[in-house]
Amino acid sequence: MGRSAPKTIGLSRTLRWSPLAALLALGACNSVLGIEDLHDGPRPDSGGDDSTGGTKNPTGGKNNPSGGSVSTAGNSSDAGANSATGGAGGKSSGTSGTTGTSGTSGTSGTMNDGGAGGEPAAGDPTVHGHVVDFWGHKLSNVPVQIGDMLTATDENGAFVIENVAATYEVSLAFDLDPNANAHLFGWVFQGLTRRDPTLQVIRGLSTRSGNILLTPKNATVGTNQTISVALGGADGNKNFSSVGANGIDTSAEWEGGDTSQQTAHGVYYQYDASSELPTSYFAYDSSLVALAETGKANISLNLTKGTLDAGNLQGTVTSGGGSDRANQAFLRFTTGAALRLIEDNAGPNTFSYLLPNIPNTTISVAASEGSNEVYGPYALVHADGLATTSKPALKIPTPCTLTGPATDTSGVNATTKFSFTNPASNTGPFVVRFTNIDDNGPLQTLWVVTAQKQLSIPVVTGGGFKLRPGQLHRWNVTTYGTFASVDAMAGPKGFLDSFGAESEPVGASTSGGEFTVSGSRGFTTAP
Repeated sequence: MGRSAPKTIGLSRTLRWSPLAALLALGACNSVLGIEDLHDGPRPDSGGDDSTGGTKNPTGGKNNPSGGSVSTAGNSSDAGANSATGGAGGKSSGTSGTTGTSGTSGTSGTMNDGGAGGEPAAGDPTVHGHVVDFWGHKLSNVPVQIGDMLTATDENGAFVIENVAATYEVSLAFDLDPNANAHLFGWVFQGLTRRDPTLQVIRGLSTRSGNILLTPKNATVGTNQTISVALGGADGNKNFSSVGANGIDTSAEWEGGDTSQQTAHGVYYQYDASSELPTSYFAYDSSLVALAETGKANISLNLTKGTLDAGNLQGTVTSGGGSDRANQAFLRFTTGAALRLIEDNAGPNTFSYLLPNIPNTTISVAASEGSNEVYGPYALVHADGLATTSKPALKIPTPCTLTGPATDTSGVNATTKFSFTNPASNTGPFVVRFTNIDDNGPLQTLWVVTAQKQLSIPVVTGGGFKLRPGQLHRWNVTTYGTFASVDAMAGPKGFLDSFGAESEPVGASTSGGEFTVSGSRGFTTAP
């Protein structure tokens, strides 16, 4: 059966274009994937526009022209309420909160049509959604499709699509660098029922970089002594280990606008020559930093040698059955910085780590198995918001296992089934990742957020984003903790774990969690 081109809304609700033409129009000819004017905003859980108190323009306006509340506080919850069978409550634009029973996703094991599936939901079938990145930046000009309706997010990262089925699938796509056509990303969320999804993506803005000159003052770094420094802000953080008395001339990164306000935090300490673990702490200082893509930021930290109060954080780790055990511990600052002070590759299951008691900080401790966060298998668990008197007990999760297709399968097409098994400790949903690894062309990645354990590569924005034919790809399955449903993963706080983007905690969240990556397999798409 053939597919009709998606309807494009926001320009004309009845006009039918080809997917490519629609995407070109939505991006105002800036990029095939239609994203250039991207704007910053608060994290998904920080309130701000259209999120305070769980209401969204109750008096009307472009995000909810009909008025009424959408997902008021306590309704349509992250526990998966408002399901296809009627829900457990939840209010959508002032309706009774029930949803229809006739809608089905139609996605299981087939090449998805991108369709909303079934009849529109009972009550108000309109979806009022947002697209944000890991940092909570609101992403504008992102093409979004539900069923045959294609639109784009506005300057607040918001989109509205009407007449959506009780259970639906939404896809979106964007180019991180339209000028260089360097990073093409696609996302699909399957099996949604909520009317107010927050679609969080790992990256949504280009990475910026600025030069810095970091200079410690009054620090005479002796034998088995070092200085560790971390930068952090609302849209980036970075660790610098083994900073000597002469400092370093390097660069720092962030995602967002041309500039970034961050804070540098530095700790001067003594470590054991054998284990390289801290044995005493001498000094701490911090300094505001204005990062920019031009010029150089000079950072000066006064680290005159003295004595910092410290205590031993003691805890236990239960293995998940993997190899390459390692433990880490970080000082977490309210600025968003995460300063790594413990990197223990011995990974003992009973540990005691000396950490400083610095005002306005908490401690995060993590235990992991596996050596590659990208290709896996890899698993990590972390406890956050700790003090040196805490006694965390960590249990490393088990990753999923890929079952088909076989490694290095060729001729993969729309009918090829990708399948995997999950551990009993995590029944899903999951994030299935497909990555192009061929050198011919820009980096390309597709993420599918789904409760299914067998699926085909879905259609994204009406075919505007596709895995390139005849090229090498890899796929794996990641998890970001445990969620009741894809609806819960599309809640206002997003779903990404603070360790899910880097090998260190990223962002302001200090909630404990876990992250896993299955092993990966290669495949070649059909010509």
